[in-house]
Amino acid sequence: MYILILMKKLFSKFQVLGPSILWASAAIGVSHIVQSTRAGANFGIIMLYAVILANFIKYPFFEFSTRYTVVKNETVLDGYKKIGSWALYLFAGLTILTMFTIQAGVTRVTAAILKNWLNLDINYIYCSSIILLLCLSVIVFMKRNLFDSFVKILVLILIFSTLLSLFMTFDINKTIAPSFVEPEILSYAGITFIIALIGWMPSPIDLSAWSSIWIMEKKKRGFNISYLDNKFDFNFSYIWTSILACAFVILGANVFYGSGVDFGSSSSAFVDQLIKLYSSLGTWAKNIILLTAFSTMFSTTLTCLDAFPKVLKKCYQLSINENTKRLEPMFLSFVTIGTIITIIFLGSHMRFLVDLATILSFMTAPFLAILNYKLIYNVDFPEKYRPSPYIKSLAIFGITFLILFSFIFILNILGLLF
Repeated sequence: MYILILMKKLFSKFQVLGPSILWASAAIGVSHIVQSTRAGANFGIIMLYAVILANFIKYPFFEFSTRYTVVKNETVLDGYKKIGSWALYLFAGLTILTMFTIQAGVTRVTAAILKNWLNLDINYIYCSSIILLLCLSVIVFMKRNLFDSFVKILVLILIFSTLLSLFMTFDINKTIAPSFVEPEILSYAGITFIIALIGWMPSPIDLSAWSSIWIMEKKKRGFNISYLDNKFDFNFSYIWTSILACAFVILGANVFYGSGVDFGSSSSAFVDQLIKLYSSLGTWAKNIILLTAFSTMFSTTLTCLDAFPKVLKKCYQLSINENTKRLEPMFLSFVTIGTIITIIFLGSHMRFLVDLATILSFMTAPFLAILNYKLIYNVDFPEKYRPSPYIKSLAIFGITFLILFSFIFILNILGLLF
């Protein structure tokens, strides 16, 4: 009887999970499987401090977005419009400038994993197109409740497979290469890497609007999302997103740190090397890690493709002030076709495009953080739903940190630090 009651409680909690799980699915992508693994591989366990710090200081701004939506019954984009049209245009401009690059980047990494896993003899363009069309079919033809459940299953698979992969690497007898020299973190290369890592860890702050839109979408389908349900959904999703980021850092450090391997600069090249090196752990271990990698990146590709059109539709609706229900398929087609064109014609410049997207997300992060802060501490937001003084202090610290780190980023780019 006790087991049945426990199972019933667990199932009810699982049912509560929703919009923030979709956000987690989008966030646990290149920032985790590539950037976090590379952080551990190149710099060792010490990079855990950077990952934990990034997740810690960004927590309030993602939480504020879901809090605002549940309490005010409108998206944060509606809130941005109330602050000023410039705030909405800033967000819309950032989305338009980065969406094709982000979608193309995550799709190419997913394609690289699938090609290696199934030994597919096709180029990345065809493989990426297949993945995009598969995601498009899921979004268009799968009922929304089934879509949410499908993403939940993908997230659970990647959680368990990541932890299993991590535990397997603790028994590795790693040989330190004689030529290995510990890298300097306080150098141009080290600071540049940390900036990129923190900038997209656990995700760019502009993704906070995604969970807001997904919450309102679920409410429109007749679901009652209470303040406490949302709090559980967000905290569960954010904590596991942070844990998995740390897991990938440790995984990279356990297997690769000190090995002397020079990893490729592009995400797809890095994935190719990652898979070849993991093959030394045995076929069974390789397949588990490939399952981890594919479920991580496929869920990211799927949720990004679902989110970008919805963001475009909402921004258009707030700007033009008209019903855009019939235009949603057009936005979905626009993002899909634009992504394929980006992969075909700009694939050779993908690293530059990803760096540009990272820079734009990083430089706008303080402004978006301030906007989310203003939404919660505005006079028209109910006082009883405002966060604790500790969270407010953390938010102020986070804004200060992001502003200072932006100056460090600029000085580093100009070569004035090292």
